[in-house]
Amino acid sequence: MVCERVVVDVRWLTSRFQLCWDLDRTALELGNLVNEISRGLTTQISAGDLLQHCAVVVASSATKHPDYSRLAGRISVVGLHKMTDKSFTNWVTTFGTGTFVKLGHIWIISDIIRLASLFNTDIDDAILHSRDFGFSYGAIQTLRRSYLLRAGGRVVERPQFLYMRVALAIHKDNLELVLQTYDALSRHVFTFATPTLVNAGTLKPHFASCFLYVPDASGPKGLLGSAHDMDLCWLADGGIGLTLGEVPCRRQQPGVLQLMRTYDSHAEYTSACRQTRPSAATVHLPIWHGDVRQFIQCRTSRAARHEQIVNLFPSLWICDLFMQRSEANEEWHLFDPVDVPALQDSFGEVFTARYIEYEKSVAPVATLRAGDLWTSISRAQEETGTPFVMFQDAINEKNNEAHLGVVRTSNLCTEIVQYASEDITAVCMLASIAAPRFVSSTGQYDFEGLHAVTKLAVLGVNALLDVARYPTEAAKASASNTRAVGVGVQGLADVFKACGLSFTCAKARELNIRIFETIYHASYEASVDLAAQSGPYIRFPGSPASMGRLQHDMWKGDFGSGRYDFARLRERIVEVGLRNSMLTAQMPTASTARLLGNFDGVEPYTSNILVHRVLSGDYTELCPWLVRDLVGRGLWTDEIRSMILKHHGSVQDIPSIPDDVKDVHRTVWEIDPMDIIDMAADRAPFVDQSQSMSLHVSKLSAEQMLRVQLHAWRRGLKTGVYYLRTQAPAYPLPYGVGKMVTDAAATGVNDVGKIGDNVNAINIATCENCSA
Repeated sequence: MVCERVVVDVRWLTSRFQLCWDLDRTALELGNLVNEISRGLTTQISAGDLLQHCAVVVASSATKHPDYSRLAGRISVVGLHKMTDKSFTNWVTTFGTGTFVKLGHIWIISDIIRLASLFNTDIDDAILHSRDFGFSYGAIQTLRRSYLLRAGGRVVERPQFLYMRVALAIHKDNLELVLQTYDALSRHVFTFATPTLVNAGTLKPHFASCFLYVPDASGPKGLLGSAHDMDLCWLADGGIGLTLGEVPCRRQQPGVLQLMRTYDSHAEYTSACRQTRPSAATVHLPIWHGDVRQFIQCRTSRAARHEQIVNLFPSLWICDLFMQRSEANEEWHLFDPVDVPALQDSFGEVFTARYIEYEKSVAPVATLRAGDLWTSISRAQEETGTPFVMFQDAINEKNNEAHLGVVRTSNLCTEIVQYASEDITAVCMLASIAAPRFVSSTGQYDFEGLHAVTKLAVLGVNALLDVARYPTEAAKASASNTRAVGVGVQGLADVFKACGLSFTCAKARELNIRIFETIYHASYEASVDLAAQSGPYIRFPGSPASMGRLQHDMWKGDFGSGRYDFARLRERIVEVGLRNSMLTAQMPTASTARLLGNFDGVEPYTSNILVHRVLSGDYTELCPWLVRDLVGRGLWTDEIRSMILKHHGSVQDIPSIPDDVKDVHRTVWEIDPMDIIDMAADRAPFVDQSQSMSLHVSKLSAEQMLRVQLHAWRRGLKTGVYYLRTQAPAYPLPYGVGKMVTDAAATGVNDVGKIGDNVNAINIATCENCSA
């Protein structure tokens, strides 16, 4: 019976294979699949286990053709549908009332039960379960493991129920917006962040992805109490960014590293209490802080055992003056923040003047060459990928919340930059647009469709601010006063491949700019429309936008394409206001991009071999865009496939592949990191906050790292580098068909996706705290 089902589903696959294989070959592959399935069967096995076994076997052939992954996903969905209800309203009634609530298996809020009863047939008729068959095997397995609701240890929710649950939780009685949002989520044109997908409609309405925290550094009582605040944010499924710039360095005081050890222990404990992802935080420390040298090494093997950190990630808050002195390799002084309090709340020329004055009047903790500090940074990055690098002056000079105060911290993944203080914990709601969905069959880009979907996404994240529960009063106050949101993209690399463009060619760079310009304009237009309905955000008066100065006005140059009337938009903003202080950010999207079938964020493909980690193990598939192009030219053969595997996902040294195809499918290791920085700078005027920009360098040196970071600094970027990824000197395991390929140093950890050295196969990370 199971084999018959496989045969039926493979008929869909056959038409795809006829493009490159003849019918005899397709029949042979089908026969091999059935034989492989039969060999793994036992005499007694449930129907659900049979389907899962079939899916695993089919997925193991994904290196032969990416459609095997789709077929495996379809088989897995059949099994999921067999054990779940077909009616959303019946499902809500069953799992929102009665014994399931009493047993604590699942918690659906009463409002969802009310709405399901109110809209009943309208909701059930709108749900299209056939869309579940569009998931790849990796996507549906990730959904089952981390997103779909469970009762009694088994999955009881369908993916389409998840999307409807989210839409109802956000827009409630507005049926029109509920159905529009469901349809957009279901078609995978955009998605909310992981906390929203997991928690919407349940008794745990924590939707915020990012918290920016400033501890009370006035004494041990305040600093130790800050661990409790962080625990609450972690238990609310958020990622944390915090500054320890005011914490006294290790002289008469314990210092920064001792405090980080305390936070690290709390993160480890709260990780065991979280449902989907471990707890993590990024600590941002000024480059002049007396403990910065130990801080840089805290995740490396060179750190003292009592100073090694596991769940926290170091990030350097770097000023222009340090970059200037690095370029000249001049002396740099480290200070105890107790001795230089004026540095905390200044930036730009004011910071420079104060720092130079302190150099004359205050005894430093240490004095060293700026180049020596960069050597220490690059060695740590080569081993661990950290510390991250943030440019404090660019952040504050181009800040939508400049009227509130100096920004001193970012979030976990370095793309959120907002004002935070001891009394204000900044919060951000995230969503990402699936950019490849707007490429037409002829390779044209649908900017009108992108504009419309962006406005729908903004309506969603804005509504989330009102329906969410916040872990602390400081976070609730920030959400109410500034209403910051972040809309970004995923799958930019897929856009270029779909259009047949090399990642860094002139047309790709232009398309990159126009995509972000469209999202930016649509976001502001949606926010001003919301302000006309509900009023501007509370702290809008005095903001740069209130005076007609938008984010792209803070950058040098003229960036508009002429497609949108920014002059009219600016007039409306001054007249009516904005509902949100921040609107766009470019976040990492490892988990949600996997669900939607896109590559992460705005990064190039790390390899044309994708290694997916799922419950049943790891499976490998090839880049579908590469296979599409080779199939279209009649070049997809076993020999080509074997050569791609042999070359670890690179196609540059395969003679039979045309040069134009090679150019389109260059991996990130074959792209100059300077070009990645330039593309980030091209779109930066249309990004209110910042970008989680990871860089890939095959062989790292302190000189090269300084050269790359100087370029990012000169281009005005706010984030100099998120993760710095380096290439392993050798490939420890051979590739093969269905062969598991892993690298222990490349394991995804808590929204980071990569720690340390890489091989040329990307391991798709599944846990991310601030991903959209």
